[in-house]
Amino acid sequence: MAPTTTAPGGGPPGRGARTSGTAGQFTAVLLDLDGTITDSAPVILESLSTVLTELGVPVPDHATLMSFVGPPLSATFRGYAGLDAAATERALASYRRHYRGRMLDAPLYEGVAPLLHALADQGVPLGLATSKNEELAGLILDHWGLSPLFTVVSGAGPADHDGSKGAVITRALERLEAAGAETSRVVHVGDRDHDTLGAREAGVECIGVLWGYGDAAELADARWLARRPTDLSALLTAEALP
Repeated sequence: MAPTTTAPGGGPPGRGARTSGTAGQFTAVLLDLDGTITDSAPVILESLSTVLTELGVPVPDHATLMSFVGPPLSATFRGYAGLDAAATERALASYRRHYRGRMLDAPLYEGVAPLLHALADQGVPLGLATSKNEELAGLILDHWGLSPLFTVVSGAGPADHDGSKGAVITRALERLEAAGAETSRVVHVGDRDHDTLGAREAGVECIGVLWGYGDAAELADARWLARRPTDLSALLTAEALP
């Protein structure tokens, strides 16, 4: 996949502005999508359950299904369903067909969009770093009118290629630099342990959000925790959310 230096809707260039809140000063902010910006678990679980049923694989309990939300689904199909590479690719294609039909039903978390607008209005470079298919992630941002706020979008390629969180964060950093943004101190915002692990792997700090699908124990390696978007706003910016 060729590098993308702007969001699908033509996001703002990196303008070099910094944001400063109680967590200190950051030159750019990266955000996860599922469980951080959108409450997508119900749609993901329904699509995943449908595909597992098609495969003749038992659908696990809700808690197990929830553990599959966030990390690359290729790992789920290989590990839980025991599929080989070719079967995994077919399962991913089937999942995307089901998911694409309902993905826009997943709502935004209340308070997240105003924070994104506030950061973008300050000129802070924003990046999306998600293990979701990059094309689908871009369509979701387009649907909610958020694409113009993002300098870069980084996600998984076809068949979940290079979809680990460390990989997508690293690509987001590379694309921010290509867009002219400063990356001397970047923070990633996410809701699962693969966000904290990926941030560490990519050499950036991490804020764990507790309105998503991980709890404080799972996010123990995050440097900061935010229970609600107003808490995240205080960590990142001196401006209060409306």
